[in-house]
Amino acid sequence: MLSARNDSLERWNCELAPMTTAKDFSGSGHRPQETRIATAAPRPVLATVEPMTSTDDKAELARVREALQRTEEYNRALLDTASDLIFEVRKDGLILSLHAPKNNEFALTSEAVVGHRVMDLLTTPIAQLVMHYLEKAFRTGATQTFSCQYLLPGKLRYFETHLSLRGGGTVLAVVRDVTDRETLEKEVVESSNRVQTRIGQDIHDGLGQHLTGITFLCRALEKNLASKKLPEVAEAAEISKLVIEALSQTRNLARGLFPVEVESTRLCQSLRELASSAEQLFQISCSVECDSNLAVDNKNASTHLFRLAQEAINNAVKHGKAHRVSLLLGTAGDKAVLRITDDGTGFPPEGARRTGLGLRIMTYRAQKVGGTLDIQPGQHGGTVVSCTFNPHSDEN
Repeated sequence: MLSARNDSLERWNCELAPMTTAKDFSGSGHRPQETRIATAAPRPVLATVEPMTSTDDKAELARVREALQRTEEYNRALLDTASDLIFEVRKDGLILSLHAPKNNEFALTSEAVVGHRVMDLLTTPIAQLVMHYLEKAFRTGATQTFSCQYLLPGKLRYFETHLSLRGGGTVLAVVRDVTDRETLEKEVVESSNRVQTRIGQDIHDGLGQHLTGITFLCRALEKNLASKKLPEVAEAAEISKLVIEALSQTRNLARGLFPVEVESTRLCQSLRELASSAEQLFQISCSVECDSNLAVDNKNASTHLFRLAQEAINNAVKHGKAHRVSLLLGTAGDKAVLRITDDGTGFPPEGARRTGLGLRIMTYRAQKVGGTLDIQPGQHGGTVVSCTFNPHSDEN
């Protein structure tokens, strides 16, 4: 802009240059000849043009700088008060940075982890779990949450990790020690199991036996009325039929509360009986498909899987209003999977998923069998609940 302005000044100076007149008297008798000679225009003097900054611009710049300073101070204070471990991780598992609280009990430093890969720092099962959710975070763009347990000197600790895309091909991983919470949840689950077992035993040994006695009395009454050829025999037969149905429902209810078959490691048979009970109680269609070659050795793991399937069926009927539910117990590579699919109305959004106690207990049960719980919408509606686990894991 300055160059164009200088060129314009030069042209303007040349156009306005003073003209001088010289008279030529060469030769007598001739009129003097006038010749116009243009004197050279003076060279323009270029002034240095400094950028103009208004008062408003200066004030706006000051406000921006002040806002940036406040943001930096806020972020610094936020990190200083955070009791979580915060990692910046690349897609391939390389750790780029770490923020650890001062005097953290894990004695974790940036020098020990920055520049190393997750696969080199963690045990193979946990590292594979981290890489699975890391890939899922990049693929879906959604925040991923998972839990795992890690044996530290003197105590088994439970950690919950949140993965969120940060931009620039990295993920921010916030790792929180939730051992106290997991311990409380474990106590809640075990207390729930004890209550269910006690109620199931009471129903089986108390109400069940009482109904069994009524059944024999009804049959005796029916035979007595029939022998006397009284018309009330039909009513007695109907009463006997209803009592037998009540006894069947009572046994199914007791079996659901106290699954004694699971303790004998016959998980497939227990799931079939669970499906049959669900059909009678909820008036739905419930199918089961099991891999005959799959064996879950640990009875505690079988019980957890049974309870997980039971909770998923209850959720499908109660919340999803499902009419058809299918259970699949099979293999997926070197892992096993328990999948419950329904045709209900679907599952709540991601943010509302883990607020219910039932879902938290399902997640806890999946962890207790050394697995992960995944809940996704079905391809044609409904919900798919999948628990992928190692049937021979020592974590069971």
